[in-house]
Amino acid sequence: MLSKLQKKIVHLLCGFMVITVFFTVFGKRGLIKIYRLRQELKRSISKADFFQYENTRLSEYVDKLKKEKVFQEHYARETLGWVQDDEIIYEFSDE
Repeated sequence: MLSKLQKKIVHLLCGFMVITVFFTVFGKRGLIKIYRLRQELKRSISKADFFQYENTRLSEYVDKLKKEKVFQEHYARETLGWVQDDEIIYEFSDE
């Protein structure tokens, strides 16, 4: 049988263990916080990858606009509605 002192020590140790487990799981730097930070890191990495891809794609697009005359003409026609001097434009209405 345990003495009163031993019971107090056991209760203190159990209480200490419960508090330690609680802070390990729920504390400021606990397991739940670590899990959430890892999820946020994954999302951030995914966004960074997407923006890297978009940056590369847009850089290639700008290079094409700077260097390729055919691409420049296509862009001017589609975006700005430009036509050459000898071309005729036909407009159709929906009426």
